[in-house]
Amino acid sequence: MRMSRKAGLVVSAAVCGALALGAAGEAIASIDDATADPSGTSPQKAPLPNTDTLKAQAKSLGDISGVLTPVTALINDVLAATDTGKLPPDRITTHTTAIRNALATAQQAAGPAAPSAPSVSQPDNGSRPAAGKTATDLRAAALTGLRVKTDALLKTIAAGDSAAVTKAVANSVTALSNFVVSITLGGLPAPDLPGLPTLPRLPGAIS
Repeated sequence: MRMSRKAGLVVSAAVCGALALGAAGEAIASIDDATADPSGTSPQKAPLPNTDTLKAQAKSLGDISGVLTPVTALINDVLAATDTGKLPPDRITTHTTAIRNALATAQQAAGPAAPSAPSVSQPDNGSRPAAGKTATDLRAAALTGLRVKTDALLKTIAAGDSAAVTKAVANSVTALSNFVVSITLGGLPAPDLPGLPTLPRLPGAIS
């Protein structure tokens, strides 16, 4: 059977295309072979080197967030309350559970709890010595103080005494600040933003 001239051209074009694609495929395969590991094994994967300090600093930021969120949620809830800071029992229970869980987690990460909370009667402008306490000691002490102050706040909001609630909120804010600063000076890198003062470093701080 004779093939028409048009059909022959179509077949010829198809054959040429197939040959061209085959050649291209072989060329690509040869390039892949050339770029592959000469040993025939896949490149080994490895984590970033020398990141222990960065991991510890990232964990410190997570510790701040884990405590900051439930405590500020309680404080904001109290300040937004319309009945002299008094909250219903179910909300108090929710806040109590969230804060105690957060503090327990942070305390476990910080180490053994300090026997007593640090005094906050005298402001510390950065010049008062830490009396030999390490960054870990002060973080644990700050957590103990925060637990005491938030427990007191939770008790006062149940009673609804506006003056007592206001004082308890202020004490909790100060205790939360103590915790944040204890980590900032002991678990985070020194800030380098122009205009910020040079901050002291606690003994045993992550460097």
